[in-house]
Amino acid sequence: MAQWKRLTLAAGLTLAITASLVTPSVAQTSSAPKGLAAESARINALMSAGRYSEALPLAQGMVASLEKSDTGRELSAALNNLGQVHAGQGHDDLAEPLYKRAIMLMEKSLGLETPLLGAELSNLAALYQRQSRYAEAEPLFRRALAVREKGLSREHPDVGQSLNNLATLYVKQQHYANAEPLFQRALAIYQKAGGPEHPAVATVLNNLGQAYRDLNRDPDAEAPIKRSLAIREKVLGPDHPDVARSLNNLAGLYEHQQRYGDAEPLYRRALAIRERALGPDHPDVMTSTSNLAYFLYVAGRTADALPFAERTLWGDRAQLRVVLPVLFAARQQDLLPGDKALDQALAAIQRGTQSSAASAVNKLAVRLAAGSDRLAELVRRDQDLAAESEALDKAIVTAVSKQSAQRDLAAEQRSRARIATIANERAGLQKTLAAEFPDYASLSNPLPLTAKDIQLLLSADEAMVLYSVVDKQSYVIAITREGVAGGRFHSARMR
Repeated sequence: MAQWKRLTLAAGLTLAITASLVTPSVAQTSSAPKGLAAESARINALMSAGRYSEALPLAQGMVASLEKSDTGRELSAALNNLGQVHAGQGHDDLAEPLYKRAIMLMEKSLGLETPLLGAELSNLAALYQRQSRYAEAEPLFRRALAVREKGLSREHPDVGQSLNNLATLYVKQQHYANAEPLFQRALAIYQKAGGPEHPAVATVLNNLGQAYRDLNRDPDAEAPIKRSLAIREKVLGPDHPDVARSLNNLAGLYEHQQRYGDAEPLYRRALAIRERALGPDHPDVMTSTSNLAYFLYVAGRTADALPFAERTLWGDRAQLRVVLPVLFAARQQDLLPGDKALDQALAAIQRGTQSSAASAVNKLAVRLAAGSDRLAELVRRDQDLAAESEALDKAIVTAVSKQSAQRDLAAEQRSRARIATIANERAGLQKTLAAEFPDYASLSNPLPLTAKDIQLLLSADEAMVLYSVVDKQSYVIAITREGVAGGRFHSARMR
């Protein structure tokens, strides 16, 4: 049990949201100074409590201190913890490079097979899972499980965490038959190691119940989710962010069963907990806001749903499956002026349908607009460097996901060196662009257009049609110079 307490992880993954995954930290290394160990323990405690804003300056200070004196295991753990703080605040863009550097340092310090790599690999994989980059997440989760099973016993809690993580990914991919046995094995490991009321047990129960719900096994789903909620309320306290996760999943189950009176207070309590713990702009708060908005819409209460749906638009985190049906229903019921409803829907579609193809079109448009002069030359060079860096970075992530016998460490190091060179060159290009072409930023990062903006760009014989297909419903907005129209159709009737 002592080993469990030293190596325990604050929480695993839920189906929709990643909890903090606490890597073996500076506090757990024999060579760490006592002051540094105490500071690391404090950071981990704050993360476990969801107090990320307090943890951030401490984590940043630890990294800054270790940068001066350490290049191995301790710095890797500190970078990983800082990445978790950023991820906990919804800043995956800041967390990703920290996780990648932490993996590199841990491999360099302790080798390619150390089980301590499991946490760093899992955190990077979880980040990709949140971004629906499942093909990149799966091999990282698999490698984390492999190094832990090889270096630890098959019943070690860290192995249980990797089983849970991989199972959550399978559920995201709708591979339910592969997920359930992994959840069950993880649950058995955690209950044996930590007891029936450990927070990790609650995490797996929550995930297992959600999987049963997705399989339409509602009678099997309610008991594990309720047990998860009871454990979290007792052990973590009623206002902990993990309590909100169990509340959210139990509310979703009740909504699925059309038990609206039971679901609504749970959704509202989950939202209130997250707002207090994480702040109004956190992605988890926007998720709860969207969940409540959609629930109210499904319950036939569009007027109540509208302000919550609009709040997600203001935060630029709107989910199309929520905002489009609410906005079109509000327009039909005269709860919003028709032009305002369509403009908000138009903005949501423009923000919510980004893809690699759309990105390529935008880059091409910038080049064409820039012409063939000095600006076009600089833009082209910057875009080519960005594409090269992205390709190299993906190659490194692919390599890191492989077993040690398949790795080419020298090639990986050459790629990292080239990425660093590219970063320096792009920084110089950005300074040149800012100095010589200050209007370029507005050209390359356009805001969503309103219907009136689009009308000014159309010729008399032109029209623009935008559509989005969500949950078998097609939402269409047609714009000409003379007018704007919008409609909703069942996708089965579209040809």
